[in-house]
Amino acid sequence: MPLIATPRLITLILAASCLLRPLAAQEQPSAPGKSAPLHAGKAPKRVYRTVRLEGPPPKIDGRLDDACWSQGEWADDFIQREPHEGRSGSQPTQLKILYDDKYIYAAIRAYDSEVAALPRLRGQRDEIPGDAVGVTFDSYFDRRTCFEFDVSSGGSKIDAVCKDDVWDISWDAVWDVKIGTEADAWTAEFRIPLSQLRYSRQPEQVWGLHCWRWINRFQEESDWQFIPMDNPGFVYSFGELHGIRDLPPSRRIELLPYVLAKYATSAREAGNPYRRGAETDFEAGLDAKLGLASNFTLDLTVNPDFGQVEADPSLVNLTTYETFFEEKRPFFLEGKAIFESGLGDDLLFYSRRIGHAPAFDPPTGGFKKIPTATRILGAAKLTGKTPEGLSIGVLESITDREVARLTENGMEREQTVEPMTSYTVVRVQQDIDKGRTLVGGIVSATRRNLTDDTEDLFTRNAYTGGLDFLHYWSDRTYYVDLRALASRVAGSPAAIRLLQENPVHNYQRPDASHLSVDPAARHLDGTGGQLKVGKGSNGNWRYYGSVDWRSPGLELNDLGYLMTADLIRQSALVQYVDTQPAGFHRKYDVSLTQTNLFDFDGTPLQNKLQLIGNLMTVGNWNFWGEADYDSDLLDTRVLRGGPALRTPGGARLWIGGQTNSSKQQLFRLECGRTISLDGHSHYTEIAPSFSARLLEHANLQTKLSYSRDVEDFQYAGTAAAADGNRYAMGRMDQQTLAATVRLDLNLTPELSLTYYGSPFVSTGRFTDFKLVTQPRAARYGDRFRRLEAAATYDPSGNCYQVDDPGGAFSFADPDFSWRELRSNLVLRWEYRAGSTLYAVWTQNRASSAFYGDFSAGSEYRRLFEAHPDNTFLVKFSYWFSI
Repeated sequence: MPLIATPRLITLILAASCLLRPLAAQEQPSAPGKSAPLHAGKAPKRVYRTVRLEGPPPKIDGRLDDACWSQGEWADDFIQREPHEGRSGSQPTQLKILYDDKYIYAAIRAYDSEVAALPRLRGQRDEIPGDAVGVTFDSYFDRRTCFEFDVSSGGSKIDAVCKDDVWDISWDAVWDVKIGTEADAWTAEFRIPLSQLRYSRQPEQVWGLHCWRWINRFQEESDWQFIPMDNPGFVYSFGELHGIRDLPPSRRIELLPYVLAKYATSAREAGNPYRRGAETDFEAGLDAKLGLASNFTLDLTVNPDFGQVEADPSLVNLTTYETFFEEKRPFFLEGKAIFESGLGDDLLFYSRRIGHAPAFDPPTGGFKKIPTATRILGAAKLTGKTPEGLSIGVLESITDREVARLTENGMEREQTVEPMTSYTVVRVQQDIDKGRTLVGGIVSATRRNLTDDTEDLFTRNAYTGGLDFLHYWSDRTYYVDLRALASRVAGSPAAIRLLQENPVHNYQRPDASHLSVDPAARHLDGTGGQLKVGKGSNGNWRYYGSVDWRSPGLELNDLGYLMTADLIRQSALVQYVDTQPAGFHRKYDVSLTQTNLFDFDGTPLQNKLQLIGNLMTVGNWNFWGEADYDSDLLDTRVLRGGPALRTPGGARLWIGGQTNSSKQQLFRLECGRTISLDGHSHYTEIAPSFSARLLEHANLQTKLSYSRDVEDFQYAGTAAAADGNRYAMGRMDQQTLAATVRLDLNLTPELSLTYYGSPFVSTGRFTDFKLVTQPRAARYGDRFRRLEAAATYDPSGNCYQVDDPGGAFSFADPDFSWRELRSNLVLRWEYRAGSTLYAVWTQNRASSAFYGDFSAGSEYRRLFEAHPDNTFLVKFSYWFSI
């Protein structure tokens, strides 16, 4: 679509925002409360003055009857953040904070007119199942970083760390909290070790402070320091904590050794020496945390194990783009925010590279055993911030050499499938003027210990570096974001050629005049960057304009994540946000994004338009929708190194909604449909989900997803012929059915039992094969010649033989089926603060036999007929501090 059409759609945004405003100028009835609404953005800065504890510390039991709680002052006058922004909280709340040389003590009294009937819901750690209270400290006082400690009315602990308003709930500190009940309130009593916080060495401390309360039945948040929904920065808007003086130097040495026993069973396979039915394994390792002063921490891990971590979701990837998986391993999750840097979805540091599955799969005519992951021998991570505002993050990890065992004709040999590798990341960022300006840099290095059998399979060294500059002005309303990065990868000519020809780069494309393979090259260099200017807060309107690029030689995938190189992207966004309840809505937003894509030769690749809307009603129901328009795409990757192919664009509509999340049952439904502009292809998906609180201590979550993807121009294979490569396309009909079931039994705040199961089935059948002839033709029918009877299936080779006038060729049968079940049952017992016992049962089933049809019942029957692989694991860890 030409860019001239964009103003019309901006007009639609204006019209939509007007329609969502109340049709009559009537004031919404007031929520209970005494004060008039505060004007957004003009909340006075509050200061809480704590005092040093005198006498015995409180016994942490949730009862606020210790003598020490008569010291200091109670703070109240909490203000609603939502739903009735600026009004007094519907239920009063009080806060008190004390401290000594080792701990911060906090007491919160949450008055409630219905305290006797209040559900005491329990959830997993870091899950808020119902009412909750919490206290948050910006102990650096940089107005960017904070540490939060929360508890639900059922006693579930929640902790998180926040950097630049991005929350990381994977951070699990060691602290204590208990809840109690009074005649007209429920109470929470906190003991937070100073060793879990980061702060300066100044004799008199000033910290940022936030205390909040959540009332689930009203979907209400109230704050001690009122923070408007439209704010220049969440942490930036905190109140202040004064009175902490003369803290002793922090000496933190925390050790967490573990021992593990594992028993795994699998199906026996006749003649296969690697499938004997059962294996036993024992492991031990150590995590350590060392405080290098009050504001720097060194984390160490030796031989880590993550057997209790939930498995990645199943999927079938038919694209040339690598699937991105979220990090779930605790060591790499904690403190990850300091290392985040990149261009949009492309990252200079992607922690899943460390310990990934081996990259090389050696061919064999016999049997083989390949490790499923690379062993991490050890890792160290240094994070912290100086009093001058310099954030530092350093990570070093070493992974072991991994070998595949291959047996053919009774002879066994070993083949290296992943060399011993060292990974290093260093990230620095300087705050200037309390975070109004940020200047940073990042470098990474990947160094592999190669031998003769791996010299041509892997690159030897890979280095990346990046600089970033972010500046806010007008009370953080406007910003400019500049980023620049570069990479160099070195290795043998054979390894660099493999890199040039992989799907990220495709230097071998015959129609790309700006690209060519250099068979003698010993390194590959590239650059990338971004310029983004916009408005982010203070008012209903938000917008930005952006240009970013990735040169053909940019390579991040040794320790980062890069979907594709050789790309220039221009994009712009305009968004309208309304957080003031009125009429039938509680809040809503509407946004329009426009994107243009080019390659580095200046060739236009695609234009995109995306319209997104979100609405929350006064009854706490949520609705959302998305409408996309994509022009035809000149796809430079779909033919796997062949010429760029024009593929049909499409129009997409996606809508969804969910019921009131404050209720015991929650229903959610999403559905969408995409239709190609030529009318030959379409995609449909429907995904209902349901969750319910079966009891106060049990939670059930279920999700079902069905999709059907009919692609008339799907890549089917490449074949070599006398006059060059031939590229076959086909009409693919893929059907996918996936389900997820999760049941949590939270027996106590420290003891839980969780079952997770995810059966997945997908089948794709190809018909109507076509041979690409004019890949860039404007008319769809001119881009190919139908093979029809010329393509015949050869069952002996599981391939299609093509008798073509230009020369006979063949390509593999592209039909596929994949069935997989991933499930685990995890018993978790935190028998003392920071110390955990896990008992885990994991079961996986998989099958890929193709039967030519798709029936949900038949596919699930075939899945559960597959022999299961079972793993039983017991892991014991013990935390102590010296």
